[in-house]
Amino acid sequence: MHDGLLPQTPYIHDPGNGPRVRDTRAFLTSFFAQPPSLEDPLCAEFAQQEVCQMLYTVLPEETALILWYNKSRATGRICPACQRLYRLGDILPDHIQDEHACIEERRSVELAREQEISGLCSPVCFILASFNYPGAIKSTWGRMADELSSQTWDLLNSPGEGHSDRGLGMLLKMTRLEDLGLGQLCLPDIDFDSGYDSDPSQVHSHSQSLDRERGWQNRIQLTRYTS
Repeated sequence: MHDGLLPQTPYIHDPGNGPRVRDTRAFLTSFFAQPPSLEDPLCAEFAQQEVCQMLYTVLPEETALILWYNKSRATGRICPACQRLYRLGDILPDHIQDEHACIEERRSVELAREQEISGLCSPVCFILASFNYPGAIKSTWGRMADELSSQTWDLLNSPGEGHSDRGLGMLLKMTRLEDLGLGQLCLPDIDFDSGYDSDPSQVHSHSQSLDRERGWQNRIQLTRYTS
């Protein structure tokens, strides 16, 4: 059969507890995707294609596209962990809930904030994203960089437990920062290390020979300590 006659795989499907995005790139060009919120200055900044290209350099493509979508839309979200499609304020079914059971509203302040910050839609998805940093799960949930202690940052900036996570651990750390740490990527010639040797909470930079993810971790650390 000719390739053009073969039915295409749907880019959205519903397993019974809410729609999921199967193909983020196809979804972004569809009617169902919210347009960028250009009236919001921060969303408008993130909506630039150059930002998306920078995210490609540090995250897997699918995770980068989801993060770009979430940060450039005021209310539209795709969960980076389970690909659930939703809007901020939606009451979402539990992942393991019986589809015939009554859906109860169980929205904590931390859950609402986490959905806005990272797009992670549930405690289960947040735990999945922070699986490499189990000691920081409780203290990171629903919090931005200025609300995290130095001890929590030390845990997040540790090598972790080495589990493959599709870049979710990196996304978790990046989204604690207002600019995702992109400021350091745009200004590579600035010496952010100088003047911080006497700060006992400063995490020392890693060797320049480390891979790109480790290098991005350094930028996140420096943003946290210079903001």
